[in-house]
Amino acid sequence: MALAVLTGEADVSLILVIPVFSGSSALFLLGVLLVIASFMVGFAMVAFGQGEAGICQSPTDQSLPEIAGTRRAEYGGVILIGPVPIAFGSNKNIALVMLVIGVVTGVLILGLLLAF
Repeated sequence: MALAVLTGEADVSLILVIPVFSGSSALFLLGVLLVIASFMVGFAMVAFGQGEAGICQSPTDQSLPEIAGTRRAEYGGVILIGPVPIAFGSNKNIALVMLVIGVVTGVLILGLLLAF
């Protein structure tokens, strides 16, 4: 898409804080399709990776000895694309907390942008 914009085959506009790309060339279409494919592959990798994280390969697998009191690290985060939050986390509760934080942050940012 950047190449299409640089060659004049596409345009970029900014609406509030969201960049909007528009174009009609094959190069621009290829860029859009690659962006969509990257999102789909990324979400699929996260979805399939989460399901297999805690499963041992075989019942006799002794490569990781269990230590009493060991805590599993938990993580979470939020990505704001414009005012739209994308939340993720190591479990459902953390992802929900991140989504709430993202929505509140998005509303605050939009409120500040519209106030000034």
